[in-house]
Amino acid sequence: MKSNNSFNNSGKKSGENPFLVHIEHLLATDGIETRLARWPLDGIDVSKLSDQERLDLLDRMQDEMFEPNTRSLDIASRLYRLIRRGYLARDPRQPSVRKATMDLAGFAGKEITTLPWRATYAKGMRISGVTGVGKSYEIVRALEILTQKIQHGRCDEAGWTHMTQVVWLYVAMSHDGSLGGLLLQILHSLDEVIGSDYSQDRSLTGLSNEKLAVHIGIIFRNHGLGVLVIDEIQHRNFSGARGTLAATFFLRLLNFGIPIVLMGNPYGMAELDTFSQDMRRIGSGGSFEMHPMEANDFDWQKCLVPALWLYNVMPEPSPVDDCDGLVIFRYSGGIRDYACRIRVGSQRLAIDLGEKTVTEAHMEQVFNGPDFSEGDRNLICGFRDRNPLLLMDFIDVPWERYAAMWGLIIPKSSAMFELRNTSTAPGGKSKPVEDEGSAKTKQPTKKPVSAQSLENIKRNRTRKSNKAQRQADIRSTLEAGDIRHSGLQEVLIAGFDALLGEPQQ
Repeated sequence: MKSNNSFNNSGKKSGENPFLVHIEHLLATDGIETRLARWPLDGIDVSKLSDQERLDLLDRMQDEMFEPNTRSLDIASRLYRLIRRGYLARDPRQPSVRKATMDLAGFAGKEITTLPWRATYAKGMRISGVTGVGKSYEIVRALEILTQKIQHGRCDEAGWTHMTQVVWLYVAMSHDGSLGGLLLQILHSLDEVIGSDYSQDRSLTGLSNEKLAVHIGIIFRNHGLGVLVIDEIQHRNFSGARGTLAATFFLRLLNFGIPIVLMGNPYGMAELDTFSQDMRRIGSGGSFEMHPMEANDFDWQKCLVPALWLYNVMPEPSPVDDCDGLVIFRYSGGIRDYACRIRVGSQRLAIDLGEKTVTEAHMEQVFNGPDFSEGDRNLICGFRDRNPLLLMDFIDVPWERYAAMWGLIIPKSSAMFELRNTSTAPGGKSKPVEDEGSAKTKQPTKKPVSAQSLENIKRNRTRKSNKAQRQADIRSTLEAGDIRHSGLQEVLIAGFDALLGEPQQ
């Protein structure tokens, strides 16, 4: 993504860090809640709107409305401290900083794995979560209120006559999951921000990934990059050798003094941890695991839900009483994206029907209509009802982890789980069955239906996988003409073709 705001600076006051002088007030955490908040309905009398104007305002709700909560304030304040600390450590007036930048430039043309490690590192952040919980929503809003580009004039203390500073750069992981694709995405994004042509420079794009990664580090230092945000990190990005190189690239950027924020799927972030303990430096500035909100969460009941009901473009307020947030929770499972969608869809339906207000009947009709797919409904109901069986078909949802969080299974290790016998506690929450007597004398307890289903599904999956592997092993030892290989299939096909080719009697 790109922000158009920029700042021109023809000089600087003595004794101030050039990288911070024009953005320090933006990085302050004072009044951060007010600065983050964004309300498209501000100053609008909805009672006088036409239907088309109401629909237009609904289209702006999901992406533009921002109601700060405790989590978004924490993420934004940590991000700003990340940028500020990075600039304090890279004050270009300091001779040691300028020397470090020159030393790094001297490694142009070298491979990233051959560079020596510096003694200091910038801070990093990591944000993981399933789809729709607001990872990008939170971090992008925090970035948007910062100046993205600053044009500096002559500064003798920093040793430059002109310099373009990039405060932040937001890049989505490449679609093919490769490091080469990511590096090109970075160059394209940088070109869009500052009007450069790095992505068209054949002397750069013709380099190997190992060498291009070093050049990008040099470019970042030269432009005083405040933070690099990489989104959409998935499991496939870190498989095999490509994962090792990508992890090295991220760690090297921290070593070059460039703060990083990595965001993505829980599986992708977990895979990142397997490469090196040093990668935990990525979370040195904060590590967030974002989950769908619970119905009784403060951020749900007191922040998001009231804002969603307040965003009303209908002529009259809704008669639905949802002070505890349970109504919207029923149709969203605590997932922000779906919560916004149900409010948008139900108001749009009411407008189309010529009605003045939204009822729960509108919400139910939208939930079961084309605004939500069958997969959407399964994902919502899986979190709403704490039913991991509905989450198992989503390869990017760690259903085992949620099953453990909900008390359905006990994790014995990172890869093995043991079913837990549960009973229902007051309020509908499950609790472990207490141990009564020794294992020899204790009567066996019947497992809950959900636990039995989980066990059966896992057993069947394992059995099918083992069977397929055994068949593959056997076939690998047979000749192609062996009937146990594919010979039987070929005989049957040949016979079928012959039968089709025979003239009818």
